[in-house]
Amino acid sequence: MAGSEHTLLIVGGTARHPGGIEAFCERSAIALRRHGHWDITIEPADSAYLRVGDLFRFARALARLWRYRRAKPDHVWVQYGNMPDLAYLVVAKLLGFKVMVTPHLGSNWRSQSNPVLRKISGLLLRLPDRLALISRTQEQEIAIEGDVPRSLIRNFLPEKILGLNLEDGGKPPEALQIIHSGRLSEGKGTFLVVEVCARLRDAGVPFHARITGGADPETFDRLHGLIAEHRLEGQVEVLGRIPEDDLLDLLRQSDVLLHLSRIDSYPLIVLEAMACSVLPVCMELAGARDQVETYGGHVVTVAHPVEEAAAWLAAQDLDHIRAMAREAAIGVRRDYSWERCAGALQDALLACSNRAPVTVPGSLGAG
Repeated sequence: MAGSEHTLLIVGGTARHPGGIEAFCERSAIALRRHGHWDITIEPADSAYLRVGDLFRFARALARLWRYRRAKPDHVWVQYGNMPDLAYLVVAKLLGFKVMVTPHLGSNWRSQSNPVLRKISGLLLRLPDRLALISRTQEQEIAIEGDVPRSLIRNFLPEKILGLNLEDGGKPPEALQIIHSGRLSEGKGTFLVVEVCARLRDAGVPFHARITGGADPETFDRLHGLIAEHRLEGQVEVLGRIPEDDLLDLLRQSDVLLHLSRIDSYPLIVLEAMACSVLPVCMELAGARDQVETYGGHVVTVAHPVEEAAAWLAAQDLDHIRAMAREAAIGVRRDYSWERCAGALQDALLACSNRAPVTVPGSLGAG
């Protein structure tokens, strides 16, 4: 990793379970290389969904840090998505590296909802030289003890989204177009989406809904069964996992993202949807509320998400929804340009070396 002004080792993600963290690592590396003189290596953590049979693979991945003990990178950046990821933090500090940690979780994740794990997590998060938070709300959700310096960085949207023409969305004017996308599950609010659609149908609201994302066979069976139970086969499509380009095309054709998840800290799909001129309707969580309050959308309570989402959508004029979505897209694209995101990340990494004081701006739109 020699021959560059700055060297960076990114640790995070699991190749066998690609998702948000893996995309975050890849996009941030590309953006940083463009932004400045960075030589970057990505090492997968192989920590997602660990079982007993995976422990050897995880231990072997953890041992790979030993290879960097001589030609030390200037910075090691650890992505914290679950408790095993913190083992990389401990080993990196023992090897004498300058370490920055970015959490990718919130208060409903097991490492934060379990009191014992939350305490252990808080203690281990005293170790890094800097914390790089992807949202200001993480300070409210994650146990952070001590006075570890911290910076606010931004998530990285797919670059193709940022280059889309807002004037050419291709959205049909006749009916409300709804999309729900993610890893389909109870926690992600997938089944609540069907319930909202049933209420909209009963209220006489013209709509068409698409559900995309992967799931196990049992979840798909339950989902199709619920759609059939409500007689929504002609109005709700289940597309399963689709390529990113196809998802972007569907987002551009949509008006509203129904994201009634109870587990996301700062949902990337909400930002992606808004950047495509899609207005989000989200469950009441700190990160989702911050996104909606900053850019636009609607938040429903945990107690009555279906009733509130359906009532709000039924009361909106479709042209008004599309106008609000366009305004949200302008703001998100401005704040989440790759150049701006890479600049915030580079500032955090360089401050990690200097042990600069705590710097958490008041808003993602600032600075």
